[in-house]
Amino acid sequence: MFMAFVRPIEQFAPDLMAYRPILVLWVVTFLASVWDARRRNWGAASRLQFGLLACLSLAAFVSVWFSSGLSDALAAFGVISTPVMLFVLTCLNVDTIARFRMLTMVFLGSVTLLSLQGLLAYFYGVDANELFISQLASENAMPPKDRSPVPAEDMSGTLIWRLRSVGFLNDPNDFGQTIIVVAPWIFVLFSPAASLFSRLALAGPWLALLAYVLTLTHSRGAMLGVAAALIFFFKDRVSRTMRVLLAAAAVGAFMLGLVGGGDRALSGKERSASERIDAWNDGISMLKDHPLLGVGYGNFTEHHIRTAHNSFVLCFAELGLVGYFLWMSLIVLSFQALNRIIQCVNPADDHARYAVLLRVSMVGFMVCAWFLSRTFVPTLFILMAMAAGLLHAARQAHPVVVAPELHRPLVWRMPSAKAVVFTLMLVSMFIRFSR
Repeated sequence: MFMAFVRPIEQFAPDLMAYRPILVLWVVTFLASVWDARRRNWGAASRLQFGLLACLSLAAFVSVWFSSGLSDALAAFGVISTPVMLFVLTCLNVDTIARFRMLTMVFLGSVTLLSLQGLLAYFYGVDANELFISQLASENAMPPKDRSPVPAEDMSGTLIWRLRSVGFLNDPNDFGQTIIVVAPWIFVLFSPAASLFSRLALAGPWLALLAYVLTLTHSRGAMLGVAAALIFFFKDRVSRTMRVLLAAAAVGAFMLGLVGGGDRALSGKERSASERIDAWNDGISMLKDHPLLGVGYGNFTEHHIRTAHNSFVLCFAELGLVGYFLWMSLIVLSFQALNRIIQCVNPADDHARYAVLLRVSMVGFMVCAWFLSRTFVPTLFILMAMAAGLLHAARQAHPVVVAPELHRPLVWRMPSAKAVVFTLMLVSMFIRFSR
């Protein structure tokens, strides 16, 4: 996980990349994980989840085969194998609460290191050319003649400096989305008996660091993701009146994002938002023309000038209803697993506490994904595997005689079908509302 996110070899010893060290590490890790999983009943994921994952990979392969030929289909299968293998590796290894906690700490620690690296670039210019993207603040702005190599020293007001990271986080939106995912896991460090002072002393500065770095990404979708994550975090901790107020505030923030506000507002009247809506509309057209298998995995830009800017649209446009149902089923199963733990386990139990935090992370991720083309990013598949691992760990810790409801099969077919219909209707409503 650390190697996948921080990319130390790629950053500090790029000459070694010619020897394919990451591939070697992948192979060694996979073989070791399989060997270890043989002794532990093959890890956390159920046959259903592995089956859905295999069918999703097959749907991606077939969709490209039918649209572009066998050679392109094999190439597409190789691309999608990266997030799929991350799901498998996570499920093979994360099957106890201790291993789950360790993974969250590695994940959180990796993103924290990347955040500190971003601050070095912002204030001191260290690798600023690689870690920052400069954009004009407005269409009429003129770039400064003598641009400072240190983003923090730029006082011209004509540029927006957007922080990104390395590897698959080299887009500011991806980096912002991942910060939202890991931020709740700071609270994994605390026991339920921890005092308020100790929580504030540790969590406060850490959250402030991540929040500040998040603002440097200037990601609009990430800001909406923060609002959604906060609502889900507090919704079971406040009164019904406060829940209504939180929901109203979220809707207000969402609508403010749609109609304007700030340098990079999500306005349907602005060029970027108009292009996004056009892409969604073309995605609907692709689904109508190719309802079963879509236009082919990775082929959205063959039918539109730019990507979909919506993970849901990208999925049903490229994979059709078949692939979209499979992808949505994996997500629904993950939320069902977390909800089952929260409903059936004592709230003070670590399994329930971690399920709440992971659900907050997934909500934040999915809200960001509504405005980003992140259908098959590794982060999503790691989160889904973590949900499977946490449910497995909870069932192992609470036998069926103690918590029979926890062991009941998850209901997923009808909820997944409803999610497919609901998201299709929601995309259509967005298109109509924005025109």
